[in-house]
Amino acid sequence: MSIKAPPPPKSIGPYRVVKQLGQGGMGVVYEAVHEGISRRVAIKVLRSEYSHNSEVAQRFFNEARAANVIEHPALVQISEFGQLPDGATYLVMELLKGENLASRLRRGGALPLPVVLRIACQLAEALCAAHEKNIVHREQLMSSVLVEKRGTCPVRRKTRRKTAD
Repeated sequence: MSIKAPPPPKSIGPYRVVKQLGQGGMGVVYEAVHEGISRRVAIKVLRSEYSHNSEVAQRFFNEARAANVIEHPALVQISEFGQLPDGATYLVMELLKGENLASRLRRGGALPLPVVLRIACQLAEALCAAHEKNIVHREQLMSSVLVEKRGTCPVRRKTRRKTAD
């Protein structure tokens, strides 16, 4: 049984919501545009039932902090963190164009070895950069890797991230 997303909000802070990009068990991602400076972004909104769970909300906040601490080109950049009037928390991040690795494999089958090696190297470099900042990634899902048209693969989701002790 899939979880139906609520209708998209018309705006989130200074951002006008354009469309829904995707949804998962814990949240929804929207494409939005900053009305003042015309910057297109992705906004990940944690479902309100999870936002009211302090442990889950803290992990969501840690996701934003970890991405900014690591500062690696293969990791999506998060620029804002906030809360909607209903208490749902959200992250504003750069909008990336491309297809997640799981979808690409389902659609086109096995990738050529040079592409596999490029993606593997970029992921390894991103994980290495995280480890240098004492941040350990718990798991990496193919659906969390976005293969962009330009051949890079920023990791879109970091909700499985924790700080090493």
